[in-house]
Amino acid sequence: MAESEQSRPGGGRGRPKRRGGQDPRPRSPEALVAEGLLQVVERGRSLDGVLPDLTARAQSGHRSVIQAMSFEVLRHYERLVYWREALLDRPLSSKGAEVGMLLLVGLERLTGSRREPSRVVNACVHAAREINQNWATGLVNAVLRRAVRQIEADEMPFDQAPAHVQARLPEWLFGMLAADWGEAFAIEIGGRLATHPPMTLRVNASAESVEGYLGRLAELSIEAHPTRHARHGIVLSRPLDIERLPGFHQGLVSVQDEAAQLAAELMDLSPGQRVLDACCAPGGKTLAMLDAVPTLEMMAVDVDVTRLARVQDNLERAGRYAELVCADIATQTIDHPAAFDRILADVPCSATGVIRRHPDIKRLRRPEDVKALVGRQREILERLWPLLRPGGRMVYATCSILRRENAGQMEAFLRDHPDALAPAMEVEWGEAQSVGRQLFPEIDGHDGFYYAVLEKRGSSG
Repeated sequence: MAESEQSRPGGGRGRPKRRGGQDPRPRSPEALVAEGLLQVVERGRSLDGVLPDLTARAQSGHRSVIQAMSFEVLRHYERLVYWREALLDRPLSSKGAEVGMLLLVGLERLTGSRREPSRVVNACVHAAREINQNWATGLVNAVLRRAVRQIEADEMPFDQAPAHVQARLPEWLFGMLAADWGEAFAIEIGGRLATHPPMTLRVNASAESVEGYLGRLAELSIEAHPTRHARHGIVLSRPLDIERLPGFHQGLVSVQDEAAQLAAELMDLSPGQRVLDACCAPGGKTLAMLDAVPTLEMMAVDVDVTRLARVQDNLERAGRYAELVCADIATQTIDHPAAFDRILADVPCSATGVIRRHPDIKRLRRPEDVKALVGRQREILERLWPLLRPGGRMVYATCSILRRENAGQMEAFLRDHPDALAPAMEVEWGEAQSVGRQLFPEIDGHDGFYYAVLEKRGSSG
């Protein structure tokens, strides 16, 4: 949405403005978060696209609060909406959409923060005036005070909530997960996706051991422990600014989820191999492969030139090199003089396994998007398969937890390609599927991910 379209409901009434249309004081976090939520939910903007404007208009001390509040409301959105509707005497009209978002902010703060309830209520009442909705101050006050009484009496109305509300997922997405994994587990998955993800690091094993880097962190009083499955992973007890990480700018360590780190281990890399990293941005897996075997002949491809620049930045930070190509793998032919020994097909997907990191996915994604993504994944696979030499290996990866994008996609590909086989994956992580292995998001652990290994029949020549 263009900047000129971001007008506030209520028009020109309210506090005076300075010349140039700017408010004389920064708006409160509650008002800004309500405005941002409206942009995401009603107008289909990504949270990443909305937050910079919100934080730029806030007091510097409120910027992290605004981000945290926005994420938490979206993580628990379905549950908060259900509660809000139960508290209202009648549904809000269309002119009250931003007030509806403000109520969600208040309900999240009442349950998710340590702030005194009366202060939460008063802040939201004040925010209603800030967003030029003076008519709603009494409503906001009454609804949130009713919520406070329910919390104090332990009478919150969730026992009879529909299953998708309990899972904090859109009904359509919950239906897909329930069909794949059963209703009870789908509710559990939804609960995991509503948690705060950990900050996980990958240590550059060619320069430092995990034990050695843990020692560096301990010297700085930074608590951390090794990951369960990834050999070079470390989980921080608390997230922190990357500037505090020793050796970050020298490529000693990178920020990368544990599940994503497993890709390099599955590639079975050796010095001098020709490797293609398809759909490579932002470059974490490209860098992990080059850190593991610096002498790889690496080509990294992505459709987005801006994201490809991030790949270049990551490689330069670590002193690694790859041939970067901007192309749409699904429609364009990759020109390479020889076949690749290894291909990583980290394809576009629904990203349902990383919803806790990007909770706006629940508001922006639609059922028809999943069908389109499955088709695009197949197009990419068809383009990549001829680039793999006989005897070579392709690793198929998604950050999805939907079967149709994962094992279902692989089953169809194997049926149509007699020269493809899927060897058993001798690993201790994830759950075995008909093809490949599925990782589900873990509280304080890795994200949701899927991997399958494909090999092309024939001699290695």
